[in-house]
Amino acid sequence: MKDKMDTVKDISKKAAEKAQKEAQKHASGFMQFIREQGVVTLAVGFILAAAVTKTVNSLVTDIINPILGIFLGKANLGSATWQVGGVTIAWGNFVSALIDFLVIALVVYIGFKVLHLDRLDIDKKKREKEAEDAAKKEQASEKPKKK
Repeated sequence: MKDKMDTVKDISKKAAEKAQKEAQKHASGFMQFIREQGVVTLAVGFILAAAVTKTVNSLVTDIINPILGIFLGKANLGSATWQVGGVTIAWGNFVSALIDFLVIALVVYIGFKVLHLDRLDIDKKKREKEAEDAAKKEQASEKPKKK
């Protein structure tokens, strides 16, 4: 009976070790995926984009729209409408959304250029090309020369 218990313990221990190694392998693969695909950078980008969007919405709603409203004769540009027959055209909401878009696009463009983010993709492609060329040279040097 004791031999059977020892055998079961050994099998359980081996299965647990195998499962632990497999879990470590998957965790390592997952972390490599996170690093290679820039998931953290993407998450930071989404968080910053949400903050910029909120700030720009406030800028447009609280500052730009009232200033435009003064010139257009509407206190609240977002509520500006036209009545055509029985249809109401809410052109103020559209103008506000358009201003939001333009300001966000401008902020992104300026940030992109000031931080030189446009060079990152080029640099990454250049590094990949250099690594590919180096690998080809290494493969060529490893091949036996034909006589």
